[in-house]
Amino acid sequence: MSSRDMDKFVMRLPDGLRDRVQAQAKATHSSMNTVLVQAVESYLEGHFELRLTIDALKTQQTQTQ
Repeated sequence: MSSRDMDKFVMRLPDGLRDRVQAQAKATHSSMNTVLVQAVESYLEGHFELRLTIDALKTQQTQTQ
């Protein structure tokens, strides 16, 4: 898929965040877009795993009562 076919949107960044993203991109020899996409994917995956853990704990708590 070419970049012309991908979804695009404008993102507002808090002061200093653009510089941090740019520094990370430079350090990893990647683009700022790659850093941001990886950060969003990591965030979403973490929340999914957290939700699974919470659900498992609730199930375990219910079963022990």
